[in-house]
Order: sequence, then C-alpha cells, then structure tokens
Amino acid sequence: HEAAEMGVIRTHVMVTDAQRLVSALIRMVTAGGVLSVLNPWMLPPLLLAVLPAGVGAVLTARVDYEIHYANIADRNVRGMMRWWATESKYGDEVRANSMTDYLIYWYRALSDRCDRRTLAAAPRTLRIALLSALAGGVFLVATWGALAWLAVSGRVELAVAATAVIAVQTTLAALSQVVINGAAVFHTSLYLSDMQAFLDDADARAPKRGPHAHAAPTEEIRLEEVVYQYPGKDRPAVNGVSLALRRGQILAIVGANGSGKSTLTRLLTGIYLPDKGTVTWNGTDLAVMDPATVWATTGLVPQIFAQWPLRVRENVTLGQPRTHDDAPVWEAVDAVGLREAVEDLPAGLDTLLARDVFGGSELSGGQWQRIACSRALYRRPGLLILDEPTSQMDPRGEHQIFEQIKAIAADRITIMVTHRLENTKIADHIIVMEDGRITEQGGYDDLVHAGGTFAELLELSQDR
Repeated sequence: HEAAEMGVIRTHVMVTDAQRLVSALIRMVTAGGVLSVLNPWMLPPLLLAVLPAGVGAVLTARVDYEIHYANIADRNVRGMMRWWATESKYGDEVRANSMTDYLIYWYRALSDRCDRRTLAAAPRTLRIALLSALAGGVFLVATWGALAWLAVSGRVELAVAATAVIAVQTTLAALSQVVINGAAVFHTSLYLSDMQAFLDDADARAPKRGPHAHAAPTEEIRLEEVVYQYPGKDRPAVNGVSLALRRGQILAIVGANGSGKSTLTRLLTGIYLPDKGTVTWNGTDLAVMDPATVWATTGLVPQIFAQWPLRVRENVTLGQPRTHDDAPVWEAVDAVGLREAVEDLPAGLDTLLARDVFGGSELSGGQWQRIACSRALYRRPGLLILDEPTSQMDPRGEHQIFEQIKAIAADRITIMVTHRLENTKIADHIIVMEDGRITEQGGYDDLVHAGGTFAELLELSQDR
C-alpha cells in the first residue's frame, strides 16, 4: 500500500524535478560554454566543487528513504489510531470505556518511536553534509584562487577576469541546481522503483482469468469438489465442497464462526478461484470468464458493509450506471422499509450520509444495514448473497427484509448466510458447514429432527 501510494505521489514530483533538471542543464551548458571560451581550465575545478554536494545529496536521499520505510508500520498504525480515536461514530465507546488516556499514550509511544529513528539518523546526515561541504569548499577555494592568480599574474586581462567572475558564479549556480535536482530525481526514483515492484508483484499474484463473458440469466451455479486454502494457513477454509444451485432457489448456509461460510460465498462469486475443483456458472468455469461480466449480475450484502460518505441516492445506486429517474431508487428504498426515514432527512435522497462533513447526516446501525440491502436489491442481480443481512435490525425490519427476499426469489439464485437459524425457514435448502466441509444438508424440518449440528445450534439459540 505504501509503495503504491508513494509511487503515485512521487510521480508528480518526478515530473517537476525533471523539468527543473533540464532547465538547470541548459543554464549550465550556456554558462559553461562562456567560461570555456574565457579559460577552459576553470571548468574542472568548478565540477569538482559541486561533485561532493551531489554525492552528499544522493547519500542523504538514501538515508531519508531508509528512515521513511523503517517508520512505515508505526506511522500507519498511528494514522489509523488517530482516525479511530477521533471518529464521531466511536466517540461514545471511547469515552464510556475510559479509552482516552490509553489511546493518547499509544499515539505518543508510536510518535516517540518514529522520532527516535529519525534522530538516530541525524548524525549520519550531518556527517554527510559536513564532509560534502568541506570537500566542495576546498575545490571552490581552489577555483577562485586560480582565477585570482591568473588576474594578478597578468595571464588574463582584468576585463576578462571580471567577466570570468560572472561566468564562474553563473556556472556554479547552474551546476548546483543540476546537482540538487539530479539528487531529487534520484530520490524520487527510489520510490518509483518500489511502485513498479509492487505492480509487478500484484500482476504476478492476480489470478489469470479468461475472456469469456457471462450471459444472463444465471440458471445454475455448480461447485465440484472445491478446495480453497488461504496463504499461510495449515488447512483449507473450504475443503471438498460440491453443491448445485438453480434459479429460483433460496439456499441457507449455517455453521460456527470460521467454518468457511463467507469463503464459500467468495468462491461462488469468483472473488476467489479454487485451488482445486471447479465453480461453474451456466456450465462455464469461472476461471475462464471475465469477472466483470460475472460481478455485473451479482448482489452482495456482506457482514461488514461499507457506510459510504455519499448521498443517499449514490449509496443505493453505487456500482450501477447513473440514472436521472429516482423511481428505481425509491423502489429499492421501499423494499427495505426505509422510505419514511429517508423522507425525514434534510434533503431526502440528496442528503449526504456523513455526519463529520458540514451539512451531512447520520443513520443508525440498522438503517445503514437497510441501505446495504437496498444497494444489492437495486442491482436486481441474478445471484443475491446476504451475509447476516439483518443482524442490526429490529424484528419489524427483519421480517420485511425476509418477506422481500421471498417475493423476488423466483427470478434469481439467493444465498443467505446466518446464525439466526429461525430465519432459515424461508430457505428451500440448508447446508451446515464445519471445518470447511458440508456436514449436513436438507430442509428445515428435516434438519431440526435429524439430531445433528443444526438441531444442536437451534436448541442452543432457543435456550436463553
């Protein structure tokens, strides 16, 4: 992330530095040409006078680069902590749980660590600056001494010597600018090389997909012995799962935390490609399909959903082409029972949902979750995935969402991930996952009386 961000920033800096370097080179060539006409032996001492400064600037740039990356982790954590500690949404928790002093201590500790690294590098930077200045000063004194000797000894006329003084000053200034801007270009190139390495690594890691386009409607999605293991983990998150989903079907996925439910939904949508096995849409392997054409027919309500600092309208339509007709927007808002709340906002659909921005408003957690559901419903997807879609809603809102899911189920494949097992009654088929495998499957009534994990989890949820 740091390599990409710094690379973008430094690209603009590189353009400016390169322009200045070219300008300085032109001035140097012009002034150097005049000086060489007056006395060509004056150029070598001048070059030697600025060369140490160039070497010093390059070495200083390397030190700065090292310190920048040494402080990355602490600086990023500090920035995140500053944001979390001052975000208005979390202010009540910070105050009520007496977190303020600890967060301030943590922020100061991270700042002190960054400062110590920077101060530890200061002696190196100072030594480089002093030595380069000393070496450059020696050669500069030699240059002026040579010019004075030529004038005093009569080897050049006074008028020529006076002109040479001006030429030396101009050439020296141009050379200094060449060195400064050249060092700046070198400094920037260090970050650009990191960005290129980041892009190459990202390209190498990205799954290679095929060019085939998915053609709606999505009639069937099939998984055959699918296995997926996260990098660095010692066992698969999904292990040998086979499943067939057909249009008009509602599938409920249940299981304990970490059983592989969310990973399975990512495999179904092609966000992840399986390590083994295949996931096919209408008989075509997702590995050979253009993911953009797949995701254009997908609607996802994730367990952790985004609360975009945009207007209500854009929060609903985000990911779809802009339309000037608000009827589909209101239809999606009505589907999740949010019309009254939206109409009560200062500007209705045009209200900015960002309390920290002047003129913005805020929604409750349940209202935000309804917005996330409306965003998925607005897309009218062929595959609708709902991961704990009502966890923050009141019973009335939850009932309305599930009634809407049932009402639109005939035109799509619907997948619901939930810990509230009573909600799985609306599903045509239920699968229970444990350790990445499907251990039970069937209808609600069948699983309730099967005496397995589903029945146990349902009993626990009711024993309160």
